Amino acid sequence: MQTIGIVAEYNPFHNGHQYHIHQARAMHPADGVIAVMSGSFTQRGEAAVFDKWCRTEMALRSGADLVLELPTAFATRSAGYFASGAVQILSATGICTHLSCGVESQNTTELTTLATYLADEPDDFRNALQQHLQAGLSYPVARQKALEQLHIPGAEQLSLPNNTLALHYLQTIHQHNLDMAPLLVSRLGNYNTDTLPDDTASFASATAIRKLLYQQDDKWKQQVPDAVRQIIERQLHRGIPPMHMDAFAQTIFMLLRRSTPEQLADYLEISEGLENRIHDAAHQTETLDDLCAAIKSKRYTYTRIQRSLCHLLLNMTQDMNRVEPQYIRVLGFNSTGQKLLKEMKKKAQLPVLIRPARQRGLLNSQAQQMLALDIRAANLYMTGYPAAIRPKTNLDLLQMPVQV
Repeated sequence: MQTIGIVAEYNPFHNGHQYHIHQARAMHPADGVIAVMSGSFTQRGEAAVFDKWCRTEMALRSGADLVLELPTAFATRSAGYFASGAVQILSATGICTHLSCGVESQNTTELTTLATYLADEPDDFRNALQQHLQAGLSYPVARQKALEQLHIPGAEQLSLPNNTLALHYLQTIHQHNLDMAPLLVSRLGNYNTDTLPDDTASFASATAIRKLLYQQDDKWKQQVPDAVRQIIERQLHRGIPPMHMDAFAQTIFMLLRRSTPEQLADYLEISEGLENRIHDAAHQTETLDDLCAAIKSKRYTYTRIQRSLCHLLLNMTQDMNRVEPQYIRVLGFNSTGQKLLKEMKKKAQLPVLIRPARQRGLLNSQAQQMLALDIRAANLYMTGYPAAIRPKTNLDLLQMPVQV
């Protein structure tokens, strides 16, 4: 069985995502496509624009066959943790033979060589990296400068965000000796801006589409497949607005203002003095945008700050820093995906969760803790909805996989 794995957030699913799936299938005809997708909160430390079951349906109606959840323990982390958790889950299915990701560069050899170098982390690179970190640079910038200092071929690839994620995927394959072949798809469009592309041949970014949704600008309808447009229109008709992190601002400020810097340092990615900057800014600002702007510096990127605030909201503490995938959570499937799932149940190297309410008692303690975080994340996410349409608590235990 030949199956293509894709790591995604589909926040929301758009034309570029559909293009990626079509291109991956064209590069390697396979029996199906498995997407491992973030759940309630994303890698940028934001609430997903629509809930994970809604986004699962978008993916299944637009090219994916089976959608798995990337646990919150990985989904809201920095690129290395995000990529490692997702790729290991795809490998653990026992049926994923290829990994496809979007890149700005098609130089597979250079990317693979660079990924191997970063995975091995030689002493000279580690020393150069530490020098730049001690100079106050953020980790991504320090890493690129260390590579440039050592004249490592392909160092410039790290200035491109999608190449960076691809490198982390390839690093994970190398580090864990996984039997997965990469399929690199060139990305088209303004993927790193919040504006629409100038030409119709390119694709808008998810960021730009979310901005249009928040502004109630119907231009988003031209940027997504027709099936996705219908799903979003259905949500809006039901009175379910696109979720924004501002829905949790009051809770975040309450948590910040009751905490000392020492208490803030208990949460993931809040370290190296960031706890002091967050604490001080929380008493001087009133909005999340102003808070992040006041904290941002050469060392602390906007995205890292957002992730830190998300970890505070979700109560993700430093003891969760080093975790490995403990289960494979099924969010949805189509008829092809049902066949993949049947084969996966025979070959999977981790428990396959379809009905968590029935299965969680069979999990080990680490898996139960990881699942509890997913349940907590979904429960907190639902508090962002207006009270009149807010779903019941513990929906994660009640919701069956989406079938299309």
